[in-house]
Amino acid sequence: MPTLTPLLLAGGHSSRMGTRKELLRVVGDVPLFVHLLVILREACPESEDVFLSLRDHDSLKAIEDDRHITTVTDNRLNLTHGAITFPVHVVYDGPGVPCEHDSTGIGPAAGLLAAHYQEEIAHWLVVACDYPFISVAALSQLRGEWTAPVTCFENRDGFYDLRPHEERWIFNVNTPADLELASNMEAKPQASS
Repeated sequence: MPTLTPLLLAGGHSSRMGTRKELLRVVGDVPLFVHLLVILREACPESEDVFLSLRDHDSLKAIEDDRHITTVTDNRLNLTHGAITFPVHVVYDGPGVPCEHDSTGIGPAAGLLAAHYQEEIAHWLVVACDYPFISVAALSQLRGEWTAPVTCFENRDGFYDLRPHEERWIFNVNTPADLELASNMEAKPQASS
């Protein structure tokens, strides 16, 4: 298996939620972007960097004051959580961002294009910022199911039916009602994560 480069997509507008999803605190007392960057780092220890896709520089300003962020430049930050500190490479996917293609209005694909623009030969492991219960175990299962050569998983209907060991791994948070459900799910003990 090639080295995977982890990417967290956090460049959306969060219009259904009404507030930026990557800043929500669903798991413990840390924002989702911190929680998920740590998960990605642990799932891909062979990668030098973890990538974070944000819409624009204003989006970075909203996270740089978090207590887990120790160093910030235009496109790099250091994240400290517990005993680990690691570099995060920030890419921007919003309007006016240099890219070979116009990425306006294409949703999460804009983050993928921005990351590809930075690292054209990378093999990406991508997680969206609205999956609070994704885990190292879930990403390990996904990696274990991978066979070369694959760009995306699909069946004859266009989907790959991968059943996670825990359904909560693929629960995503898009609305305030989803957030309330996630908060209730977090309060319940889980068999593994």
